[in-house]
Amino acid sequence: MEENGETLDSYIRKIEDQELKGLLLKLKNEIRKPDASWDGVRSILDSLKRKNSGVFTEVAPLVLK
Repeated sequence: MEENGETLDSYIRKIEDQELKGLLLKLKNEIRKPDASWDGVRSILDSLKRKNSGVFTEVAPLVLK
């Protein structure tokens, strides 16, 4: 599943599905905002889970890092 030292950035780089990559980039940008809101992050994670629950399961631990 997750290799040692994998980051959200490295995970995003290996995704080929453009729609998934777009959601992940949106998530990354939301998390990095100085005033990031949980509601914004949760909304993107919910969309990601609906689109591909496997990717959601792999990304969740990276988001928590």
